[in-house]
Amino acid sequence: MYKLDVLKIMKGGLLWIVIFGIVLYAGLILWSDVSKISEQFLQIKIEYVVLVFAIGLLSHTIRIIRQKELLQIVKEKISLKKNFIVYLAGLVLVFTPGGIGLFIKAHFLKQKFNIENHKSLPVIFMERLHDLLAVTTIIFVGLTIYFSWLSASLVIISSILFFGVYFLICNQKFFSMVEKRLSKVKLISEKLSEISPNGSFFLLTRPKPMAKNWLISIAGWGLDALAVYLGFLAFNVDLGYILTSQIYFTSIGYGILSLVPGGLGVTEGVAEYLLVKNGLAISLSSSLVIFTRLVTIWFSTSIGVLFTRLILKQKIDFS
Repeated sequence: MYKLDVLKIMKGGLLWIVIFGIVLYAGLILWSDVSKISEQFLQIKIEYVVLVFAIGLLSHTIRIIRQKELLQIVKEKISLKKNFIVYLAGLVLVFTPGGIGLFIKAHFLKQKFNIENHKSLPVIFMERLHDLLAVTTIIFVGLTIYFSWLSASLVIISSILFFGVYFLICNQKFFSMVEKRLSKVKLISEKLSEISPNGSFFLLTRPKPMAKNWLISIAGWGLDALAVYLGFLAFNVDLGYILTSQIYFTSIGYGILSLVPGGLGVTEGVAEYLLVKNGLAISLSSSLVIFTRLVTIWFSTSIGVLFTRLILKQKIDFS
């Protein structure tokens, strides 16, 4: 049954997202100037593109190591190879609002390794929380050099969200109050027992694991920003690593907060605005936005589709 649900999302939901993305980018190209964008893509420096994909894969590798580390904290040890497969398969739903589709990894961990949801769900949840903390940290550092009200506002919103959620999962009394209200919602009530504060959350939120995985997350997202910076260099645009990182993370941050699948439209709009504000022509800004999105979220989704299909068709050996 779950297999059919996953395939349905891949063939149905993802298809509509792709169609919307194509229409969005086609509109962006037409609005910007087709001939200029075509010329910029034809003049792209391939050597930088190769580096973009290589560093992008390295950033995923760091997140795989983080996943392995978090699972070990909750007393679940699986090999790096198995973590590699589960992580990449989980990318199939990275386009979902807020990336919550990544929780599909819990199904694979349960089905293939008999890891219960009360352990896997907190691990996946903490991965998203560490992503939020790492990106907020990087943007905050960038603000000390390049101040932007748009980025500053995002840092404030993200910080409130992080500390609010962290307080929630660490405070049993407060969570119980919220849980009582959520239990009245049918779709949520069935899963509350699996996501409520438990021993796994206690282990994962201790100071040492939090600090260690915060640094690992910064390394992973820092490499993502480096890949984007090199992508800009491929178009002969050098805004500096710090400013490029700030623009990239600010745009995807607002995309996530919008709860639009993949942040489509919102992420592109914010990135376009910030690039033009920093002196780039509209056609060049559009080229950078399209290229960046292709080598980040769409590349990740493609990897996820491939590995999920291999798992569902039992063509991957987990031994």
